[in-house]
Amino acid sequence: MISRTSFLKGIDSTIGAFICHLFTTITFHITKKTPVVTALPECISRILLIRPGGLGDMIILLPVVRTIQKRFPDATIDLVCEKRNINVLALAGLHENAIAYDASPFHLLRKLIRTRYDVVIDTEQFHHFSSVFGIISQAPVRIGFNINPRRNPLYTHLINYDTNGFEGDQFMNLLGPLNITDAKYDITRAFNGNTPLINKPTCKDLTRHADKSFILIHPGASTHYKRWDTAKFVQTAKETARIHHLDIICIGASSDTLITTAIVNGVRDNGSSAWSYAGALNLPDIVYLMKHARLFIGTDSGMSHLATATGLPTVILFGPTNHSKWSMRNAHHAVIHANVPCAPCFIFGYHKPCRTITCMNQIKVDDVLNACNKQINPNIA
Repeated sequence: MISRTSFLKGIDSTIGAFICHLFTTITFHITKKTPVVTALPECISRILLIRPGGLGDMIILLPVVRTIQKRFPDATIDLVCEKRNINVLALAGLHENAIAYDASPFHLLRKLIRTRYDVVIDTEQFHHFSSVFGIISQAPVRIGFNINPRRNPLYTHLINYDTNGFEGDQFMNLLGPLNITDAKYDITRAFNGNTPLINKPTCKDLTRHADKSFILIHPGASTHYKRWDTAKFVQTAKETARIHHLDIICIGASSDTLITTAIVNGVRDNGSSAWSYAGALNLPDIVYLMKHARLFIGTDSGMSHLATATGLPTVILFGPTNHSKWSMRNAHHAVIHANVPCAPCFIFGYHKPCRTITCMNQIKVDDVLNACNKQINPNIA
């Protein structure tokens, strides 16, 4: 059954360009000029931030929200997002002003019409309808990326978008028209101390793991193009647990149960302890585990971004997506990817059909093991 989000995206791809053209024509007819301004309102008291997309996109955006809060401490910030991101906003203390457009589109439209916004910041990279949200709000300042000519006329300020640049920096660039040009992006500011101190997880079994003697593995992905071979995950888990005398904990959705069970059985057969909580945990429970883990291993996913934001050392496997754009790379976060000419092929939520998935299949277990060893023991040469 098609989800409401997929349905709305389908509408966007079929009639979104026409709707943008229609609103552009109406706007030009009323104002007799293209909607471009340079001056900010004297007082900015209400800001609308638009972020369609998944969990990872929202987590990457959170440090930008913190920057806006610091610059405009008295302003109210409403955030348009997908329903699936309400929980991560709750962890960040930002859910009270969140509007889930896929849960109630008509509620969003009423909000846009009735609320007087001073600034709209649209972080959507390519699709159309988010720009329409901005123009409906009638905000005098509407900021968006200069990438889709069909929607560009609906913004008052256009910001160049680097398709290879780190996404956090691209989001931060949107703050330039607000005279915020010297702020540095920092993923550790995502929760800014507002993440609840989760000392009593809802899944009571998790307290047994509070001694930080385990590795957290999330083998799932939003698409099969991003998945790594199960046997390779099993081998990686077995060897890492054996070398470092650490337990293995697997997390994921209910649909990941087969692969997490295979990992757990393989680790146990090798004499180490392992557990699978696939489909059994809520987001606060997962954050609890991330706070107590020694290392996170996973593919490019929202869980990987969440682990990075909590400060947990990570080893992330990239295939069809651009690791330069979507990964944090420093001493605490390792990126593994295969150098194949057809990758990356996943951009703006779309990817090319592929039968071989060479980009993931060519990632070697030894390369992942070496990265894990260095993250657990930085003194390893």
